[in-house]
Amino acid sequence: MKLIEMLEKRNEALKVSEVARILGVTPQHIYKMAAAGLIPCFHVKGAIRFWPSELAEWIRAELERAERERNLTGKGNVLKHGT
Repeated sequence: MKLIEMLEKRNEALKVSEVARILGVTPQHIYKMAAAGLIPCFHVKGAIRFWPSELAEWIRAELERAERERNLTGKGNVLKHGT
């Protein structure tokens, strides 16, 4: 859970490029997730930003959801969203 701990220690809003790098996806994927309401974010003068604490909580919830799915089905992907 080093990622979650690192996020919880930050107190500055994150940019799309930072979140993309943290999650190992493209910025375009983050934009799509934000537009669909799949990841917690907020807007500042048209720019999308992310509170680290909310992102940490979202990751924690997604990991728990994926674990429950794996336990029920014997398979499942972490952080899978309707893409």
